Amino acid sequence: MRTTPPSFRQRPSRQPRLSGVLVLALGALTGCEKSTPPPPAAPAEQPAAQAPAAPAVPSEVTLLVTGGAFGQLQPAEGKGGAAELLGRWVAEEKHCAGPVKDGQATCADSGTLALATGDHWNGPAISSFFLGTPTAEVMGRMGYAASALGNHELAFGKEAFLKNRAAGGFPFLAANLKVKDAALAGDLSMPAFQVFERRGLKVGVVGLASEKTVRTAMAGRAEGLEVTGYEEALNVAVPEARKAGADVVVVVADACVTELQPVVAKHAEWKLALVAGGRCPQPVDVKEGGTAFVSLDRGFNKYLRAHLTFDPKKPAGEKVTAVDTKLVDAAGGTPDAETAQLIAKWKTQLDESLGQQIGFTKAGIPQDSPQMAKWVAGAVREVLGTDGAVLNRGGLRGDLPAGAVTRGSIYSVMPFENTLLVVNLKGEDLAKQLANPAALIAGFTPAGKNKFKDAKGKALDPKKEYSVATVEYLYFGGDGFEFEKLDPEPTETGMAWQTPVVDWTKGKESSEKKPLEKLLK
Repeated sequence: MRTTPPSFRQRPSRQPRLSGVLVLALGALTGCEKSTPPPPAAPAEQPAAQAPAAPAVPSEVTLLVTGGAFGQLQPAEGKGGAAELLGRWVAEEKHCAGPVKDGQATCADSGTLALATGDHWNGPAISSFFLGTPTAEVMGRMGYAASALGNHELAFGKEAFLKNRAAGGFPFLAANLKVKDAALAGDLSMPAFQVFERRGLKVGVVGLASEKTVRTAMAGRAEGLEVTGYEEALNVAVPEARKAGADVVVVVADACVTELQPVVAKHAEWKLALVAGGRCPQPVDVKEGGTAFVSLDRGFNKYLRAHLTFDPKKPAGEKVTAVDTKLVDAAGGTPDAETAQLIAKWKTQLDESLGQQIGFTKAGIPQDSPQMAKWVAGAVREVLGTDGAVLNRGGLRGDLPAGAVTRGSIYSVMPFENTLLVVNLKGEDLAKQLANPAALIAGFTPAGKNKFKDAKGKALDPKKEYSVATVEYLYFGGDGFEFEKLDPEPTETGMAWQTPVVDWTKGKESSEKKPLEKLLK
């Protein structure tokens, strides 16, 4: 630092020599008197210190998008899972973990926005057994900002949905879901879009629900709601998002993006940067007319990284200069410790719950026995109140051992992740499905070649419609069944196929004196 030079006194000029007494007097006088120094010079003014320049905020925002979680919190085959995905987001994407509040992340200058396409609660027992709450809490920890409304979101009923939405702390968006009767719909009104600001860029996120959301929900779960067409909904929501200040608009949808491509192609004025969805039978990652269309798998094994580069000097609505998309594997990240602990807590509760005794069998029930079909398929039919149930023999993977029956032993007999649906079939079509050798049947019995009787002993009426409970695996063509073709709009219960068996068994209160096998005769 440069300092001000010191001030120096000038030496007094030398006086001429005096003589006589005057000289002595003056000498004596100067010997007693002290000279007064001149006042010091005022220090020069210091230059003002300059404040350090604020670090430049990158003109980049990254969207992190996942498909439906479907409760798949734990790693699949040792890879991925929610904790590992979040660990990768934090380390590599500089994502901010923790709940988003009022649209903002918990850390300053956050440059990421986590989004999802819907369908989160039902799936493995760690989620579905607790009606989706574990998944909601984990997604809150992961810092999701918004999700499209999936048609499975109402799988456990309105109250469970509202509870899970609060636990997750993020909104569900559905531009095409309208309240037809507020008295029936209650709190199920959904915003069409939301605008989030990251690093000065305003991102408008529009959500779309599946067009099947209302038609396929269990009775009473979507009362008072109606679904409009995708084009009609976007034609309103996108301009509204722009009016709300969005510089860029993206769409997350509980639909395959190939359904939306022709709609978006008709509306260049929307200027959508990204359309992300699920439900596609084959992967999709294409760019068309300046819009990226990407499909996502269920679970937390992969995510979409959509990197937006923008110019903050450009006018509102014209700031984005580039959009780059890439599907990224979650595997390889260091699991987020807090998320891993949260999942472990729910796993412990699940193990404790599955260990509770709910019945008793003295002899056990063999896997291929008629009693097994009566127990499993019969419980599904009785709890759902259908004319019959058609499951698959291959879905059962063990005997029920003698002794105490627990929830865990039921999940051991029925280990797969299957959700129950209800279809309505004419008798002539139903008979062909019942004749499939893979069928595990309740409510119908053989009455000759390709002929069957109903539970009352009457022959199937070829033209009458019968309600039949089945599982997703069979509905979509597993083991050669044709349910999807025969009833394109099934009723989706959202119920794991083990649930009715657990409920029925618990309700029968079997014991050593009244073993389960006697109740099945």
